[in-house]
Amino acid sequence: MSRRVAFFIALIALAVLGAAAAPWTLRENGLSSALSDHMKERYGLDLTVEGRSTFAVLPIPRVKFENVSLRFPEQALKAEGGTLRGEIRVLPLLFGRVELSDFDLSDSKITASAQALQNVKWDEVFKSRSSALHARRLILNRTAIHWTDLKDSDLDVSEFVIRWVGEKEPLMAYGNVLWRGERVAVEEASIHPDRITAGRISPIELSVAAPTMRLSLQGEAQLGANPGLTGHGSIETVSMRDFARWSGVKLPFGPLVQAFSVKGDFSMDRRRLSWPSVAVKLGDDKLEGTMAVRFDTERPVISGTLAADDLNLADLFAPFGHARTSSGAWSEDALDLAHVTGSDLDLRLSAASARLGKLRVEDMAASVLVRPGEIEASIGRADFHDGSLKGRLSLISVNGETEFKSQGTFSNVEIAPFLSSMGEPRWITGRAQGQFTFEGKGRNPVEVVQKAHGRSSVTVRKGELVGIALDDALKRVEKHPLLASLNWKGGRTPFQEAQAQIAVQDGIGEVTEGRLTSEDVTAEMKGQVLMVERTLSLKAEISSASSSVPAIAFDINGGWDNVSVAPKARSLIERSGAAKPLLPSSRVPPDEPRPQATAQ
Repeated sequence: MSRRVAFFIALIALAVLGAAAAPWTLRENGLSSALSDHMKERYGLDLTVEGRSTFAVLPIPRVKFENVSLRFPEQALKAEGGTLRGEIRVLPLLFGRVELSDFDLSDSKITASAQALQNVKWDEVFKSRSSALHARRLILNRTAIHWTDLKDSDLDVSEFVIRWVGEKEPLMAYGNVLWRGERVAVEEASIHPDRITAGRISPIELSVAAPTMRLSLQGEAQLGANPGLTGHGSIETVSMRDFARWSGVKLPFGPLVQAFSVKGDFSMDRRRLSWPSVAVKLGDDKLEGTMAVRFDTERPVISGTLAADDLNLADLFAPFGHARTSSGAWSEDALDLAHVTGSDLDLRLSAASARLGKLRVEDMAASVLVRPGEIEASIGRADFHDGSLKGRLSLISVNGETEFKSQGTFSNVEIAPFLSSMGEPRWITGRAQGQFTFEGKGRNPVEVVQKAHGRSSVTVRKGELVGIALDDALKRVEKHPLLASLNWKGGRTPFQEAQAQIAVQDGIGEVTEGRLTSEDVTAEMKGQVLMVERTLSLKAEISSASSSVPAIAFDINGGWDNVSVAPKARSLIERSGAAKPLLPSSRVPPDEPRPQATAQ
């Protein structure tokens, strides 16, 4: 063969290769019609191509269709616009059939109905699945998905791949989507469609990661008359508050909880999701027990029994701290229980040690009940500063107002450590017991306090008043009454018993009984506790144990955070022989001269 002929053949070969590699734009609709027939027959999809159709042979046979529409029966799914690409199987092409080994849909808008997709007979869709007859891969790129019956659930798909290579192989999926402004990565998802549609058990794996949440599970799934899912899984969130705000999932106390996770073996059916053995992490605290979620009620109901060595519930008591402003006054911000009562909760807790706001208790057994617009928490028992404590607290929203109710009892409590834990000075020691009830209703904390009513009583035995020695004060009053007002602080006053009873009505607490008794001193206290203003207006009269006549009186006034205790000047002047004439025994008429004091 001459060089000229060889060169000519080479040119022809290059031309053929170039023509095969270059995409051809087809004006006729024969290729798209063939593919439409294939899509309808094999997948039950209606394909319409309104744009250009492009075909290329090398390096592999492939097609591209612009401005396409895909429709699934019963309006379950519809894709409009965008570009559909795919690789053509060579063998069917030799027989004049167009079959794609994979699909790539990009820049499309998908409208879907979750209810319609649930009603699809998937066993028929996947019937007679064969790797030689069906596409092995579907890729979505830059595609928006709008749900017609799911609120705020639209997706922007960056890239999502669904791969199924054969009938006996698992269907696998992975990719990235944008949901509610946050990137969600489906790291792994797999299931066996042939087993699921046949009513058999299929292995299932799922791993999903988002900025505020991570979900992973491994188990077995089954459809049919009694669909179910069992396995081992975990749900983790760095902040339940952020997760609830982002996802729209309404959880009890969701806005008040930070890091949270649930991990353990689970089982799930149409009615219930349960963990017979679960490990829960709340912040840094670890709890173990059982949990369940019911779905067959009007609202999801979360129930459980959990135990912990150490439990910090300070976040749940944070709203009580917000009941006061930075200046110390009661807040006028509206009370709203809706954002913390999104789902029903019936939880029983036990802890060897627990922190409830500023309080720390030991060996606690408690329960929490949440219903729409209602929270009820109770402590069945708890060790509290060498004593015991139990009580109940409830908040109920009624006609735009919040009803606050609390009651409790305590016994044999060391009162000085209790005061210290509350950030108050240790001005009294001894063991206390008592009870309290308190109720109020209003749109904000200040209204609740204004309408408050209730009763409390406390008795402290075998203790001391710290900072004042009343027996010494009585001795100074006997000798130098006026000087006693300058030198009364310091020392301690031991007592056998101190008790007080307060009746609250419309935000004003009236001290109906207040008494302290010791070997040498007796004290009586009366006055008011103004709850709205958070101030005291009390008077204490001190007398010796051998006399019922008060020898000295103290005024107890000021704010709760800044109490002022001072001897009553008149009581000291009355005991002073030289100063007593300064106090007239009766009121002098304005037109008569007042008595004068003279010094000799």
